[in-house]
Amino acid sequence: MSQRHPSRHVAHLLDPPLPLHIDAALRHQVQVHLEKSDPKRVPASSRLFSFSGTIEEETFGKTGGKKFQRRGRICRWLRRRPGRGILVGVVLWVVYLALCRLLNHPTLSLVTPEEGNDVGSTRANVAQPRSPIPWSVVKRLPAHDTVDGRLRVNVKSNIHPIYQLIHDARKEWDDKVARQSKTLKEAVEEYKRRYKMLPPRGFEKWWAYACTHNVSLPDEYDQIHNDILPFFALSPSTLIRRISEAAQLPDTYTLSIKHGSLRARSAYSRRIEGADQRLEGQAMLIRDVAKWLPDTTLVFSVHDTPRSVVSWDHRRELLERIGDDEYLDEDEEIDTYTRGFAMACPTSSPIKRLKGIANINSVPDTCQTNKSFVSSHSLLMDICQHPSLLSIHGALIGQSPVAQPLTPIISLSKTRLHSDILGVPIEQWVDTTPINLPWERKKKKKLLWRGSNTGAYHSVHTSWRQSHRARLLAVTNMMNDKDKVEMVDPNVTEKIHMLAAPKKIGSESLIVTAKTVELEAANIRYMDTAFTGSPIQCDKEDDTCENLASEFPWLDSMSHEEALNYKYVLDIDGNAWSARFKRLLASESLIFKATIMPEWWTDRIQPWVHYVPVQMDYSDLYDTLAFFEGDLYHTGGETLLARTIAEEGKEWSKAYWRKEDMTAYMFRLYLEWGRLSSLKRSKENFIYEESMEQRRQEV
Repeated sequence: MSQRHPSRHVAHLLDPPLPLHIDAALRHQVQVHLEKSDPKRVPASSRLFSFSGTIEEETFGKTGGKKFQRRGRICRWLRRRPGRGILVGVVLWVVYLALCRLLNHPTLSLVTPEEGNDVGSTRANVAQPRSPIPWSVVKRLPAHDTVDGRLRVNVKSNIHPIYQLIHDARKEWDDKVARQSKTLKEAVEEYKRRYKMLPPRGFEKWWAYACTHNVSLPDEYDQIHNDILPFFALSPSTLIRRISEAAQLPDTYTLSIKHGSLRARSAYSRRIEGADQRLEGQAMLIRDVAKWLPDTTLVFSVHDTPRSVVSWDHRRELLERIGDDEYLDEDEEIDTYTRGFAMACPTSSPIKRLKGIANINSVPDTCQTNKSFVSSHSLLMDICQHPSLLSIHGALIGQSPVAQPLTPIISLSKTRLHSDILGVPIEQWVDTTPINLPWERKKKKKLLWRGSNTGAYHSVHTSWRQSHRARLLAVTNMMNDKDKVEMVDPNVTEKIHMLAAPKKIGSESLIVTAKTVELEAANIRYMDTAFTGSPIQCDKEDDTCENLASEFPWLDSMSHEEALNYKYVLDIDGNAWSARFKRLLASESLIFKATIMPEWWTDRIQPWVHYVPVQMDYSDLYDTLAFFEGDLYHTGGETLLARTIAEEGKEWSKAYWRKEDMTAYMFRLYLEWGRLSSLKRSKENFIYEESMEQRRQEV
């Protein structure tokens, strides 16, 4: 094999320290090349021995003599004992390392991504140093206001808003991790503080499982509490009756625990694709812990989508009964004539003031004075506070649900308005990623999305062009050339307003440095999106399928190996939640995500630390890409911050989304449900005893 010239590798080795795995000969060649090309890079120990030559060449001025004498004394001191020079160099290097560690310098990691632990059942505990946010930015934060989950851009500032979002998210995540309970006693106290009640019986068994399997964030189970809280207003006998009724509903299956044994019963058609796999997947999650579970029965929906919506008035009444320690009267009638998502919202919420569903343009509003970014993905999923979602998400467009009684059913996905109990789907979950490609080897710098045209039913009777997947393809493939992609108005040249890339802003304000660019140019620079296969979920009789085929780009499915070459990948909802998110995070690409569906892990992940949240109208999509990847000319981007989030997302997927983490969630849900459905509910509380204590290992 011919020896490679070191200059071919210099571009990758100039800034960071030389990796430890480089062999000694190549390390020496690279170091010599660096010294010849830039004398300032010569090691300190080498420069010390040529110090006298520098002194002899220096000219004398008014202060030159004193300077010469001072440097001469230093040189003679070092020459008497050459070891002193080495000692000085070592001390300076140690000081440099300490300063870099304090500043979270991005080049100090001696563990490459490939060297991380890929075993799903073992916590990955090697944290990669984060790329720092410039101190000149940090000291001037906050520069923008946040309201209801959105950061509103202050265009008079010269601080890019994403700096603030990343800075705040890092602090929020680090604080959350640091404050988690470390002992059973602490966990019980935190449970009582959050939920104003005692944990359910068997809580010590759940805690032991969490400790033994290194389950992180043991306090973050608010989703379970919020889902089951209204059921406390039902008497145990009423709840048991409703569980029995739910088990008779079509397209459901039931998992029961009796004396530590798991039993299953199905009530769905065998023609439903994947139904058996879903039943088996849920059984798999709890099979190993069934011996510690109380006798109880849970009913699951076999479908992707949620089933139940309770009116706000009824929910409020249920919560009031809980506060008064009263049960709902079984004979009390429920208003089942109220329709529409607004009936599930408080009377003061913005959705109540909505006069109609607007027809929207495919091109999002990117006006400088209206710019915003996601500050809280969870808050931005609140349809009551953000009613514009009703006109831009296929799961909501044209839907008018009827108010229903509180139904005890577990669904794999839901919106904030649905009263279903959220479960843990296992579709496309992978323990490890078989093939991986480190960030620096990913060569494609566009945003990738491939998928089917799910998310809505497409016919002349539905506003399918406004649905989330159709809009994404429409805006990201919009070209001025009519032959490339069909436009709504081929005579209009669409333009968008973009913030400057962060390193191009300087001292000028955001509104001064913002640019107006043609959408075609932005799409060529940033986007690689297409539908795959052929149109589905469409009406052939009214030509909607044909319209889909002609209006959008259609390509063959992309292999996982091909997708790994992209630095940026978008994940969006389909008919319900997106099952590919775990796999995408594990790929070490930077994942952009747009969703209105909370999931079991939503409280256990941090947007802007592990992934990049995107609004459902995509108004922030181009600005966010420009922040990380740079402007249309490939300059000014924060690529190191992009890499940091991609790497932290990968590590999170390995450490926080294991089978053990999913089991811990369902374990706790079964304990809660066992207490709720017990005829002796008031006696099913957990009482702490010191003999039960077990300390959680900190990782």
